[in-house]
Amino acid sequence: MLSRRFILATSVVILLCLVPHGAWIAVSASSGRSDDLDFSGGPGAGQILSGTYTVRATNVVSMDYINVEVSDGSTWSPIANITSAPWLTPWDTSVHTDGDYQLRIEGTFANSTTTGWILSPTFTIDNTAPTSLTLTTSGAEVGDGSSTINRAWFTSNPSDTINFDWTGSDSHLSHATLTGVPGSGTPAQDGPGTLLNTWAWSPGDLSEGVWNPILSVFDEGGNSAQTSIHIGIDRSGPDVGTPSLSVTAGTWTSATTLIFNDLSSGASDNGGSGIATYHVRDSTAEWSDIGAAGFGSMTLEEGVRTIQFRAVDRVGNIGEAHNVTIMADRTAPVAGGWILPELTDSLSGQVTVTVDATDAHSGIDVASCSLEYGFDSNGAGTTPDISSDWLSVGSGTSNHLSAAIDWSTRAGQYLSLRATLVDDAGNTVTTPASHFLILPGLDFSISEASLNRLVVRAGSADPVLLEASIETNEFYSGSVVVRVESAPASRDSLTQWTTLYSMVIPANSFIDQQESISVNITLLSAGEFDLRVIVDPDDSISERDEGNNEEFLLIGAADPEVVGSVSGFVPNLILLLLAGLFVSRVVNRPEAAS
Repeated sequence: MLSRRFILATSVVILLCLVPHGAWIAVSASSGRSDDLDFSGGPGAGQILSGTYTVRATNVVSMDYINVEVSDGSTWSPIANITSAPWLTPWDTSVHTDGDYQLRIEGTFANSTTTGWILSPTFTIDNTAPTSLTLTTSGAEVGDGSSTINRAWFTSNPSDTINFDWTGSDSHLSHATLTGVPGSGTPAQDGPGTLLNTWAWSPGDLSEGVWNPILSVFDEGGNSAQTSIHIGIDRSGPDVGTPSLSVTAGTWTSATTLIFNDLSSGASDNGGSGIATYHVRDSTAEWSDIGAAGFGSMTLEEGVRTIQFRAVDRVGNIGEAHNVTIMADRTAPVAGGWILPELTDSLSGQVTVTVDATDAHSGIDVASCSLEYGFDSNGAGTTPDISSDWLSVGSGTSNHLSAAIDWSTRAGQYLSLRATLVDDAGNTVTTPASHFLILPGLDFSISEASLNRLVVRAGSADPVLLEASIETNEFYSGSVVVRVESAPASRDSLTQWTTLYSMVIPANSFIDQQESISVNITLLSAGEFDLRVIVDPDDSISERDEGNNEEFLLIGAADPEVVGSVSGFVPNLILLLLAGLFVSRVVNRPEAAS
């Protein structure tokens, strides 16, 4: 009897040792319907939980309450006691550190019996959002997009592509989205599954403007984080401001340098990348960079110049040029000479004098020019010595000398003239003194001088008639001497002229500006002689031209002892008749018999 009891006890002990410890507890704690209670809807094996998770139980008929506990692998902690339908409880996972966990539930029936503990699969709590997010872009002309000040600026055309790259750190990354991009639509979501970490965005309608694309990165638990980038598209050049200039545009100046400023005042890139610098050039010369301050200076070339200003933005877009016309002239006018009437002592009234002046660029400012005059004794020097100083004629390049000038006493003096010439740019030059001789106005001349014979007999018995017309170019009220002289035709420079006749034409004879003379003269010796008719032989009357006061004639005087009667080389008619008869007889005589 004792032996059988021992064998039975030993067998029970061996069976208990072979059964797992947990199974033994479950069995001991789950009398009744322990296999029916279970979790409804998870958590599943390896599931990622975050935030508030709802724990649900199923198969809860006749259930009085359910205890819910969680374990981090070392300790079980109660999290809820469910006492009524719908037999669920919210669980704030955020109070637990991230890691792997299990849940268990145990139900107690109305009869106080229990179901035993039901275990969930191992899952993971992850309440940490993705970190270390970066969103970058490539190909920007300037800036990296890290701030509005350092915005990444592009010059992309509408059909171009903008590349975005992103990174993020999380143990359970899921996917990422990009919103707020230029153009139509939104890039496709990156993930879940394979993550490309990049977008090549080309909607086909990239427009100018500024944007702040937002990167949203999600993990498998639904945690998310965001970052953004600042970008802009600028394809248009900036507007330059209206410059302030040191010279007035559109008018002539003699300045050598143009100073300009205020290019930045009123300048705008119209919401673009911003103005980086300003350029300036003279007409078609190369552009010069003057920097972002918008002021500077440049050398002015002479002539009509087109000065151009323009602005350049940070991405290299060039704006329209602002043109300013500057007219520079630093060359003084040039006097080409004087235009004035013949100066004589017969002038009266106003005498017009004109200076011929030219200017290479701006032209003559006639109203600012002036003329001066004076009288000089010898036509030399810089200041007229008779008038002792320069006298004003008046303004302009043409004006009239005073009608009060008495020209009748000015013969032999010099009229001195000078001009102060001014051009439209203000350049001024005073011409050197020019001197013009004042001539006598009166001029005698001889015309129509003639002899009634070319050959006479020497001696006082055979006079020859000399006739001539004495003329003046203007009325002359005084008297004048006229003399007839002779000299051998074979004379040399030392031969003296002999006066044959001298007369005085009375005063007021030249009211009609001419007087005829008739004079009988004789040649006392034989030979060929030059006759000279001279008006004012002693030059006692001032004339404009003393060289036309003489007229010359040629005459021959035959010796009366050789030629009985000489009448101007005409032979006696009887001798001519006798000679003719003799020649006729010789011509008509019959020839001798031959």
